[in-house]
Amino acid sequence: MIKHISYDILSESKMPSQEIILVEDLSKSFSTHKVVDGVSFQVHSGETLGLLGPNGAGKTTTIRMLTGLIRPSSGTITVGGYSVLKNSIEAKRLFGISPQEASFHPHLSIAEDLYFYARLRGLSRSESMLQARETIAWAKLEDHSAKNGRQLSGGMQRRLLMARALITDPPILYLDEPTTGLDPQSRHALWDYISELKGRKKTIILTTHYMEEAEMLCDRVIIIDHGKIIAVGSPSELRRSMGIDSVLTLKPRRSFLSADLLALQEIPGVMKLHNSNGCLSIHLREKEALDEIVVIASKLAGINELNLKEPSLEDVFLQLTGRGLRE
Repeated sequence: MIKHISYDILSESKMPSQEIILVEDLSKSFSTHKVVDGVSFQVHSGETLGLLGPNGAGKTTTIRMLTGLIRPSSGTITVGGYSVLKNSIEAKRLFGISPQEASFHPHLSIAEDLYFYARLRGLSRSESMLQARETIAWAKLEDHSAKNGRQLSGGMQRRLLMARALITDPPILYLDEPTTGLDPQSRHALWDYISELKGRKKTIILTTHYMEEAEMLCDRVIIIDHGKIIAVGSPSELRRSMGIDSVLTLKPRRSFLSADLLALQEIPGVMKLHNSNGCLSIHLREKEALDEIVVIASKLAGINELNLKEPSLEDVFLQLTGRGLRE
C-alpha cells in the first residue's frame, strides 16, 4: 500500500464532506470554435465519474481545464473548496493526473522518473525515495525499475503514468483515456488497478471511448457531444431512461437501401436504426416487433446473422447522438 502523505492543506481544506469537485457553466473556445459549451456538473467524494463521448466531443479539453493546464473562456472550477483559477496551488495539491499522451525523459529510469515527480510535488528527498519505491511496487514494476519508460510495454507505461498520478497519494485522480491503444488483456489488467483505487475511496474522473469500461468502473456517467452534456446518470439509469427494451442486430446478405431502412423504421415498436460497418442495429421499444422486422428484412436484403440483446450504454449513446463513439 502506498504511504499516505499528510498535508496541512488537506486538514485546512474547505472541502465539503460530499461534493469535492464543482464545475459551473464551463466553456472553452479556440478562435471561433467552441469546444466546450456551458458544462456544469459536480463530483462527490469517493465517486468515479465517467466522461464519455466521441473524438472531438470536448472530454480532454474539459480535463485540461479541470487540472489548470488551460484557462476556460468562461465558468468556474472548484476543487476541494478551492478555485482552480484563483487558488491553483492549493487545488492542484489535491489531485494527480494520468494523461492521455505518455511522455518519458530519455535519460531517466522508472525509479528516477517517479523520484523526480515526487520532488516536483514538494516531497522531501527521503519521502520521494520512499514513495517512488512504493508506487513502483503498487504498479508491479519492480523488475523494470532500472529501465526507461520508453522501454516498457503499453500496459506497463499506463501503469507508470498512474503511479506518477499517485506519487503523493492525492484524494482525486484524473485518468484521461487510460486504456486507449491497449490490447484486451492489458485493458482488463488496468481495470483491476482502477478498481483497487475505487476500493481506497479515491475520487476519480475517467474519460474513455469504451462503454464497457464505463459500465464496469463508473458510479455515474456524463455523456458529452459537441461540447455539451447530453445525458447524466448511472449506467443503469441511462439505460432505463431511453425506454429501449432490446437491441436487434442484423447482418444482411446484401446492403440495405435507403428505402429499405425507411420501411423498417415505420414498423411499430422500432425506435431507431443505426446502419454501420455492414450491420444494422435496431432499437426496439417492444419485442413484439421482432417477428415483423425479421420477415421484412429477409425480403428486402436477406439475413446472414441475427442477434438480440439487452441495451448497453453504447446503445444509449447511439440513441442520443445517432453516431458511434469513434465517428
